[in-house]
Amino acid sequence: MRRAQILDAALNRFGRDGYRRTSLARVAEDAGITDAGLLHHFRDKQQLLLAVVEYWFQRQDERWMQVSASAGAREVFRSYLQAIEDNLREPGMIELEVVLAAEAISPDHPAHALFSGWQESGVRRLAANLRAGSESGELKPGVNDVALARECFAVDAGIRLQWLASGRAFDLVSVVHVHLDRLLRDISTDGEGLLAAP
Repeated sequence: MRRAQILDAALNRFGRDGYRRTSLARVAEDAGITDAGLLHHFRDKQQLLLAVVEYWFQRQDERWMQVSASAGAREVFRSYLQAIEDNLREPGMIELEVVLAAEAISPDHPAHALFSGWQESGVRRLAANLRAGSESGELKPGVNDVALARECFAVDAGIRLQWLASGRAFDLVSVVHVHLDRLLRDISTDGEGLLAAP
């Protein structure tokens, strides 16, 4: 329980302030424990960061394990919108992804390999779902599933960054919905968007 308490506090703090500006003392204070108590579980800030990132990835992956590998684009896009809504109810989740993903671009960042690997895994998983959509006839033939998956990840990252930079001044879910709905209308064989029955 104490370890999970520390991870939740660190997730929120890293999401709010970033890894480089967060001190172990601040995380310990947020978790309601002493510095020594934190160091009993994590020997340094880098070990804590890696544990937080793995904890966060695990939580995200648990959601996507519920989406079938053979699910088509419409089902995956709807599930993704639901995931955003769920993450918005948990302080620090979206902030963590945006702030740490930006920091982890640097090859010398401790979480660089984890973030890069997880992102590539996500692209492959979405590409496989788009491919399944093409094979089932849901999507038009000739859709480049890998390029489309990368586009979705890039647009999503940009929208989240704008949302944070604007001080959360717009409805994140609605903007992502507009993008995915328009995309689906362009690539689906029935020309329908997310509101069409699967």
